[in-house]
Amino acid sequence: MDILISGAGIAGLTSAYWLCQYGFSPTIVERAPSLVIGGYKIDVRGTALEVLRKMDALDAVDAASTRMQGAMLVDRDGNVIGELSGDQFGHRVGDDLEIVRGTLCEILLATAKGVDVIYDDVIESIEQSADGADVTLRSGDRRRFDLVIGADGLHSNVRRIVFGDESQFLRNLGMYLCVYSVPNYLDLDRTEMQYSEVGRIAQIWATLDDPNAKACFGFAVANRQIDLHDRGQQEDAVKAVYAGIGWEIPRLLALMPEATDWYFDVAAQVDLPEFARDRVALVGDAGYCASPMSGQGSSLALIGAYVLAGELAAASGDREAAFAEYIRVMRPFITTNQQLGIESSKFMTQDPDAAPSELSGSEIESHIDNSTQSITAAANAITLKDYSAYVSA
Repeated sequence: MDILISGAGIAGLTSAYWLCQYGFSPTIVERAPSLVIGGYKIDVRGTALEVLRKMDALDAVDAASTRMQGAMLVDRDGNVIGELSGDQFGHRVGDDLEIVRGTLCEILLATAKGVDVIYDDVIESIEQSADGADVTLRSGDRRRFDLVIGADGLHSNVRRIVFGDESQFLRNLGMYLCVYSVPNYLDLDRTEMQYSEVGRIAQIWATLDDPNAKACFGFAVANRQIDLHDRGQQEDAVKAVYAGIGWEIPRLLALMPEATDWYFDVAAQVDLPEFARDRVALVGDAGYCASPMSGQGSSLALIGAYVLAGELAAASGDREAAFAEYIRVMRPFITTNQQLGIESSKFMTQDPDAAPSELSGSEIESHIDNSTQSITAAANAITLKDYSAYVSA
C-alpha cells in the first residue's frame, strides 16, 4: 500500500517510521527545501515517551535533550522575583524530556531509515476515487497513492484541500505567539528568564548547543486581528503591546527586525468532528492541534502517528475500519489535552481589571505547579495498544 505523507515534522516522520514497520510504503513530501532544524524547544511527556521507546529513539532523544538548568522570574524592571528548576518551570515530571523541535525531527528521520522524502514541493490537488488518490504536486509530478496523510501542521494544506477552509475548524484562543533568535548577549547557560502578567509574557532563553538565544512573546489582543502573512504588521503589534515595559524587552524589540527565523502565529486549536475522510487522514496539529498553550502538541503528534499506523496494520489496510478506530481511540485523549490549552488561555486572557496585572513570583509558581498536575494527568490519559504482532519481518 503506497501512502503519501504531507509534512516532514514530528507527526509525519513518526507516521513514516511506523508505516514502514508494518510493511506499507510511505513517501513524504515536504514544503521546505530540506529538513527544518532548530526552532522552539518542545516537551515529550507521559505516554509519548513510550512511543519513542518502542521506536528505539528514546536514548537518542534523552542524549539530545536541552537539560535546562533553571528559570528566573523577573519584574518589569528586571528584578528577580523567583527562581525555579528547569523541570519545574517546564512542567516536567519523572522521565519527561525537553528537546529542540528540529533536533527531534533529525532523530526521527534517522530512525525512519530509507523513507523517501521529496523536498521543496507541496500537494496542489487530491482527487479521490474508488481506485486511489491521484495527487498532483506543485512541481507537476502526478502520482496515485492508496492513502494520503496530512501531517502538515496547524495551517494544513491537506486539510484545506479535503475538508475545507481552516476558518471552519480553527478555535482561536485569543493569544498570539512570537519567537525569534537573538544574540545570547546575557550569556545564558541553559537558563530562561521570564516576565509575566495577565495578558502578556516575555521570555529569553538559551539551550546548550545554540550560540544564540531565543526571544519569545505571548500576548492577548482584544478585538484585533493581526495578518499572519504580514511580518511588518506583526512586528508593529509586538512593539505596541510591549511598549513601556523595562527589563530586556526594549533590547529584544530592537533586535526583532534582524531575525531570520521569525515565527509568528495565533494560538489556536483544530476542532474537527472527524479527522479522516475517504482516503485521507490527518495526524498531529493538522487534525487536532491543542495549541502551544497545552504543552502537549508534540506528544499528541507522536501518539497519533503511532495509533494511525497501528490501526491501518491491524485492519490489514482496510481504511474505513482503521480510520474509524483511530478516531475512536484518539478522541478522548485529544479532548482532554485540548482542555489544557483552553484553561491556560482563559487565565492569560482574563480581564486584567479582575486580576493583578503584573504577577508576583509566588503567583507564577503557584500557577505553574497547578498546571503541572493537569498536564501530567493529561499526558498519561491514554493507554497504547500493542501493535507489535503486525510488524513485518
